[in-house]
Amino acid sequence: MIPIPIGKSTGHSGSYSTNYQIAGRELMTPDEVRMLDNKYALLFIRGERPIIDLKYNTFAHPNIKLTEDGGYKTYIHGNTENAIATISIDTDTSDIKCKEYKDIGNYEILIDEEIDEYFMKESKKDN
Repeated sequence: MIPIPIGKSTGHSGSYSTNYQIAGRELMTPDEVRMLDNKYALLFIRGERPIIDLKYNTFAHPNIKLTEDGGYKTYIHGNTENAIATISIDTDTSDIKCKEYKDIGNYEILIDEEIDEYFMKESKKDN
C-alpha cells in the first residue's frame, strides 16, 4: 500500500502541514482466498513473495504406483524386513566378503581392538 498526500495547508508565517492517507488494498482479502477456485493454490515461502499457481495432480505422477494411494503396500517406518547389509573388508593378508543376511535384528559396533582380536582368532583357526 502506498501513502498518498491528500491535503496540504500553509500558514501565514510560512509553516505548512501535509496529511497522508494509506491508499490501496490487500492483495487478496480472506474472503477472496476462500472463494479461490479449487484448481489454484497459494504458496508461501519465507523470505519470498506469495505465489498463486495451479495445483499439481499427484495422481498423475508416474511414481504414484509406488505409494499406498497407487495400490502399493503400506510403508511402515522403522521396519527392517527388507534391510540387507553387505560388508566388505580388505586387509593386507586376505579379502574377506561377508554374505548378505536378512532378518538379523541385532548389530554390534566394534572398536579397532575388538576387530583385531577377532581376526587373530580367525587366523589361528585357519592354521
